[in-house]
Amino acid sequence: MNAQQVQGPDDTELILDEIRHEASSLVHHPVEEVRRLTHVAADGDSPTTPLLVTLGVAGFVFAILAVLLVLVLLIYYYN
Repeated sequence: MNAQQVQGPDDTELILDEIRHEASSLVHHPVEEVRRLTHVAADGDSPTTPLLVTLGVAGFVFAILAVLLVLVLLIYYYN
């Protein structure tokens, strides 16, 4: 093996490249991409599956907290 031989990208670069690709697709075709990412996360074959699941759970928790915050503020200001 020659020292000047080009090595392939490491695992971190591959994951970052896949995340960039997923984000680009999500911005351009959001509804179709959410459906596809749901299947990708369910299959668990992609290296981005943990990130997708984490973002899904975080989004769900954020939505619940936002609704609770709105309710608390409504109750506070109208009572």
